[in-house]
Amino acid sequence: MPGADTINDLPDDAKLLKQHLRERVAEVTALKLMVDKLTLQLARRLHAQYGASSERFHDAQASLLEPAVLNEVPASNRTKVAANAGTLDRRLPDHLPREQQEIRPEATSAHRDAAGQDCGCTACGGRLRRIGADVSEHLEYVPARFKVIRTVRPKLACTRCQSIFQAAAPSRPIPRGVAGPGLLGARDGLQVL
Repeated sequence: MPGADTINDLPDDAKLLKQHLRERVAEVTALKLMVDKLTLQLARRLHAQYGASSERFHDAQASLLEPAVLNEVPASNRTKVAANAGTLDRRLPDHLPREQQEIRPEATSAHRDAAGQDCGCTACGGRLRRIGADVSEHLEYVPARFKVIRTVRPKLACTRCQSIFQAAAPSRPIPRGVAGPGLLGARDGLQVL
């Protein structure tokens, strides 16, 4: 009996009652799906309207909407992470080709390493040994493709006087940025990643 509005209108037969219950459960499920769909659409509209613009979502605007809908909007859109924060993922995509450059500190030819490079201490003439390296990456644009320039600055320590040497980091067009000069100079409607 699809038109039953009150308990007295429900059938007494168990089979008919079960059928009526199945119909109502299906109707409730369909309504729940519709509510979820509309909630998602509203959250997307809020994100499109307030998330990407320079205007911020104010409490006066928030009071006009239900709190459950506001929970659907991702929290990352409400607050921005500072560029120098440790939680910001600054890794460049692994699928891009990489080119490695090594910048070594100044050394004398008093000693040479296995690769034949100078590794004599400029302070005392002792042998320099590698104790680590600082690695940084920046994104570069070569016409029609991207590549990652990987800069390695080895740290060398003198075995005699224990002095530590490392080459200065090369300057970048944007401090702490990942864009190289070739990428910044690229034009003609280039869209990056």
